[in-house]
Amino acid sequence: MFNTFSNGTKALIGVSIALFLVLVVALSSFKPTTANSNLASLSEIQIQSVISLLLAFGVSPELMQNIEISLRGKVPEMLATSATTTTPVPVEDASPPSPPTVATNNISISISPTPAAKNVSDGVAYVLVGGFLFDATLSKEDISFSSLKFLYTDNALYDPYNCAIFSGPDEFMTRYKYNFNPDWVHPAGTRDYAFLLTTPLVISKGTTRVVDIRCHTNSRAFGGTGFFSWGLSGADGKATFTGTGVERKEIIIPQVVPGVGNPMTFTS
Repeated sequence: MFNTFSNGTKALIGVSIALFLVLVVALSSFKPTTANSNLASLSEIQIQSVISLLLAFGVSPELMQNIEISLRGKVPEMLATSATTTTPVPVEDASPPSPPTVATNNISISISPTPAAKNVSDGVAYVLVGGFLFDATLSKEDISFSSLKFLYTDNALYDPYNCAIFSGPDEFMTRYKYNFNPDWVHPAGTRDYAFLLTTPLVISKGTTRVVDIRCHTNSRAFGGTGFFSWGLSGADGKATFTGTGVERKEIIIPQVVPGVGNPMTFTS
């Protein structure tokens, strides 16, 4: 009787019968206590019986393959490949942090009248040779410095050495017990020299503070061997070094009045 149907009709009838058989078998093996009961619970003998029946109805090999995969509890390839896939959206890199704000009007520095131009003796330790006035009376926060730069003008045959930063009794560079301190400044030639501070210099808001340079004078220096001075460099009224606002962490460029400073002349 089935020979009177076309191949397409046979396949449709076969699939319908197969699905009916699958449903019957699945229901007969359903257990209420099993949460994951599905077509995968069919035995191999049951699966082969359904496949044989479908082949008898002339089901196409492609359709037969998908039905067999379904009977074994898997997703047919044709359905898996047709599922909508979501393309992940790349996450853009975070924007780089904004550069720190630079302020230029919070503090001013000028050459202090003390020490005045004077004669200095040779071979003396911690001679006061330069002074600078840090004025933060207009600042709204304390300002911290981890390094300073001052201009050394060299007109001496024998330069001073062991130059360090002081402010009254306070010291800001590590003191060594040796005669020559490698972390201090030993000028030779006219230029800016950087003083690296091991203790930060903090200028409190609303105040002024005098910062000194003290050096050892060379024991070979004597009258007629020249003079030297410590002063300030600047460009467009701005210092060659910076500080940092203690509260807002802004980089602060001090205003300066450039000058060569007061000369220290060697005498016997």
